[in-house]
Amino acid sequence: MLDSFVQIMEKGGVLMYPILFLSMISLGIFLERLYALRKERYMPKLFLDKLFEALSKKDLGAARTISSADASSAAKIASDVLNNLDLPISRLMEATEESGRYEARRLEKYLPTLQTIASVSPLLGLLGTVLGMIKTFIVISSQGVGDAQALAGGISEALLTTAAGLSVAIPTMIFYYIVRHRSDRVSLELEQATSKMINLIFKEGGQ
Repeated sequence: MLDSFVQIMEKGGVLMYPILFLSMISLGIFLERLYALRKERYMPKLFLDKLFEALSKKDLGAARTISSADASSAAKIASDVLNNLDLPISRLMEATEESGRYEARRLEKYLPTLQTIASVSPLLGLLGTVLGMIKTFIVISSQGVGDAQALAGGISEALLTTAAGLSVAIPTMIFYYIVRHRSDRVSLELEQATSKMINLIFKEGGQ
């Protein structure tokens, strides 16, 4: 199988190598994001339970301690809110939104890279197709159509690079939408947790 793969790479021409490289990057990003975009990493249930319990008791000191001891996105947003309660409510809400947007950008890490790979891969395949057809026409112009083996080399290069480019682009687009969906879901749940935290702080009897 390895020999067949090497033969395909050789027949496809030099552009097969950047396409292969892009496929490795795409798969690596997908696996990393699947691991990274776990709800427990951004919104640990144990942390939120402790935080909400402290806030429901109006124990802001304990809430600050709990938030500072955790490294999750929810904890960072909570710390930003709890450490700025002296600000006017409008400014505090702006600061909370800014903190939320920053954490949301972390969730979208590498998504532009997946989009770029999905766009560039078929273009590389198309370029390989053009180069393969150019080689074919060069053979035809110099040797005529009698040398079938020489013609087959250019045609196979054209077809292989096209197939390789699409074989990278299609899974990469699927990877992108899977990661995007997971990122949006975590972002929405993080927003809901932030709203609950704000409500607990400012409900009747709070700050």
